[in-house]
Amino acid sequence: MRRTAEEAAETRRSLLVAALAEFAERGFATATLNGIAARAGLTRGALYHHFTDKATLCLAAINELWAESATPVWSRLDGPEPPVERVGGFLVAFFTALEEDTTFRQVYALSMRSAEGVPELEKGLHDKQVVMEGWRRQLSGLLSTAELRPGVSPDTAALAIITSANGTAATWLACPTLFSPAREARALTDAIVRGISN
Repeated sequence: MRRTAEEAAETRRSLLVAALAEFAERGFATATLNGIAARAGLTRGALYHHFTDKATLCLAAINELWAESATPVWSRLDGPEPPVERVGGFLVAFFTALEEDTTFRQVYALSMRSAEGVPELEKGLHDKQVVMEGWRRQLSGLLSTAELRPGVSPDTAALAIITSANGTAATWLACPTLFSPAREARALTDAIVRGISN
């Protein structure tokens, strides 16, 4: 029986979500295609219909689910509010999503890992450098019209924001009992924003 395009899209998404959970829990090396298919409630044949191998599936899960889960967070950088206020809204949304949005957290954690010595992942995970550079340029451009502290350039402010967000995320992912990013979102944001602005 032929499946509709909508059913095929649902199957593909189920596989991406299952793969993300499997890779986040087990790592790329120990995750299995059988485990991913079983987690999605599908056959391995269904998996191979959509993805040629484990690396392709892993990179698709990271890229496609990141775009979906990160869009509401990054959209906080757009809008009519003053630049520093937009950055604050973004950081609060980022810290909150990190803890409360499973997909956001899993993709973020998985994308922060190295390629685990897997050549097929190296190109895809190398792309995160391109994403980071785009993020830096976006923030720097946004902050070019902001009132920043003396001696703090828009580029420096952008790097401070990125490293603060990434450092907070890495710390919490490594030690989740240390603090709650969602509960501390406003205080963390205020500390970061005060460091760059008047």
